Amino acid sequence: MTSNRIAYTGFVAFVSVVLTLVVVNLVQGNPEPTAGGTAENANGESVFRLDDVAEHNHAGSCWKVIDGVVYDLTEYLPNHPTEEEVFTRWCGKEATSAWLDKGNGRPHSPRAAARLEDYRIGVLEGGAPAPAPVETADSATQPATGDDRLGRMLLGLAPGNYLDGTYRGNFIDRGLIQVSLQFRLEGGRIKGMSYRHLFYRDEDYLKMDSSAELYPVLRQYQQITERLEGEPMEAIFRLYEPENVVDDIDGYTGATLRGAKVISAFRDGLNRGVYSW
Repeated sequence: MTSNRIAYTGFVAFVSVVLTLVVVNLVQGNPEPTAGGTAENANGESVFRLDDVAEHNHAGSCWKVIDGVVYDLTEYLPNHPTEEEVFTRWCGKEATSAWLDKGNGRPHSPRAAARLEDYRIGVLEGGAPAPAPVETADSATQPATGDDRLGRMLLGLAPGNYLDGTYRGNFIDRGLIQVSLQFRLEGGRIKGMSYRHLFYRDEDYLKMDSSAELYPVLRQYQQITERLEGEPMEAIFRLYEPENVVDDIDGYTGATLRGAKVISAFRDGLNRGVYSW
């Protein structure tokens, strides 16, 4: 009897040790749950299932998956230039196709991609590629690209030859001012650009209210000033392809915006010299 007890006790102890090792292995081998009930990957990012994302499918909580990355875009919704329903139809879904094609075969701009990263909250289960580098204002401190060099050449002077200060310039067609700008240069960067005059045919854009038919065009012109803020002055030449700078709004495509008029007014300001210090 004694030997049987010893054998039984030894067997129980052995089983207990094995079960303990199994439990420890399971705990260490699985990602640690986060507060939201999801897991974390090796980079410490939250990992979500598509079912998790699907629960956030409305304006009050709008998550989207783009290229395997999960974004909480709820706070950005009021700032998006399209109608709310255009934005929210992709809430709670895999939205890469909508990101790559805004409806006219063109993807969102590099600036939009940079802004998107501010709303990143994790990755979709199965992993996601590392985020691609996006252009920011700091990129101007890097060696000039071909586009940068072309812009500087078109300005006609090497960077640094324009003094810091406030400038004013106009675009005039057939004796009428259509675009009048004011902006500051600080260390070769554009600051505080605003329109003193914005007129086309019989339309005074600066006096439009939000119900006007051409109000979306005014918003696009305003986006120009917002998105050139802090950029090196040669960035003005991006407006030769305005669809890469502004968003399409209510059927008005960025490609139809008269970006060249803004460029002309900007260069006129530079040619006139500093208006005030």
